[in-house]
Amino acid sequence: MLKASGYSLFEMLIGILLSSLIVLGMTSFYIQLQASIIQYYQKTRLQQAIELGLAGMKKDIKRAGFIANDPNKMTAKAIEIDKQSKCIILRYDSEIRNSWVWDRFSPMSSDVFTYRYKENNIAYRTGSIDCFGSKWENLFDSNQIKVTDFTIKQLPHAISLSVTAELRKNKQIKYHITEIIKNENRF
Repeated sequence: MLKASGYSLFEMLIGILLSSLIVLGMTSFYIQLQASIIQYYQKTRLQQAIELGLAGMKKDIKRAGFIANDPNKMTAKAIEIDKQSKCIILRYDSEIRNSWVWDRFSPMSSDVFTYRYKENNIAYRTGSIDCFGSKWENLFDSNQIKVTDFTIKQLPHAISLSVTAELRKNKQIKYHITEIIKNENRF
């Protein structure tokens, strides 16, 4: 009698079933890993965009109140925060002119720097002595980032700056930062 070698149909089906389960498990793991990597990348990009956008504001807060050679020449408050804590006006001698310059007809050469929260973004304007008007420049791309909260608080020897933002295309990706910025000239 001839002895048959090889696998039976039942053994082949079990082998195919086990192989399929392994491939499905690996595929599922790969898809979850890929989604996790994309989410981490998006959160990191949001965090970097917020921190980069706030870098100029933090630098202006640190400089507020500076007047070259004679700090007694202050003609206005160095730091003003509106009642809603959504706008901050900062003054400092940005070009070492020994005073704070403000020119209504040439606002870009003024020593007044204003930041405000409006329409889910933080906007910046040079030469604005109030939180109103037009020609504001947004710190963040409104198509990408939605700022959901922006709060400024005066502390005894510093300014507290709090920002919460999310991605417009993926609202699950959020970032919150609260920074305490010590002013180098006022305190």
